[in-house]
Amino acid sequence: GFMSRTFHTTLELGAIIAAGREMVGSAGLFITKKRYAMLVFDNEGKREDTDGKAGYIKAMGLDLKRSDTPPWMQAFLSELLLKVLTGTDEEEILKRIIEFRGEYREKASWQKGSPKRVNNLTNYRGKMARYDKDRKRAQETGKSVAEVKKPAMPGHVTAALNWNKLRQINSDNYANEITDGMKTVVCRLKDNPMGFTSVGYPTDETRLPEWFKALPFDDDHMEYTVVTKKLENLLGVLKWDLDKASAKNTFTDLFEW
Repeated sequence: GFMSRTFHTTLELGAIIAAGREMVGSAGLFITKKRYAMLVFDNEGKREDTDGKAGYIKAMGLDLKRSDTPPWMQAFLSELLLKVLTGTDEEEILKRIIEFRGEYREKASWQKGSPKRVNNLTNYRGKMARYDKDRKRAQETGKSVAEVKKPAMPGHVTAALNWNKLRQINSDNYANEITDGMKTVVCRLKDNPMGFTSVGYPTDETRLPEWFKALPFDDDHMEYTVVTKKLENLLGVLKWDLDKASAKNTFTDLFEW
């Protein structure tokens, strides 16, 4: 009947169109197109809110599903998302974020980086070798070094090359060399004599060398990238005062609350 009235089909042709129930959720968080989460309690007629569970979370396009989000951060985002969708109030969630930030800041600096897989490293290494060769030739012939164009490459590839370079500089034959396709953790660095902005180390490196641990890690930048930015991506749509949950110490916490 609807098809006949709205689109002027015959009743016979209108009967071809049918509606089916896909998912029913008790709450949802809709951020942008194709970025949302929903607490599903009915999936195609199957009840999911059984055995004391509220259901399960269906998440699309969120950081808790991204490979560049550390597993422990994915778990925390999932925890927060469940709290939001089950009606936990803002103050309690912000207190939990403050607690998590405290745990995060106690981690060793090299545990605060972002996981990245390095592909086409050999190709990029060849480009950098040609770049260094062209710079050297320009210096020898008196030409402007600035005219030699540096090849563009992803930041995590540069970080991997920096690890390999530091490994050679420190004559370290024990640490693993990063090769094509390896998984790495990229850590941001403060200003340093080498001019490196980041360095990535292999995730399967069982013994991190002392020369690596002594690098000037930029903990604040990594906290912003791995924690603050991902929290804003998830909870920013709620217009909560997330700055309250970024306090650096207990003294600040007491007076902010």
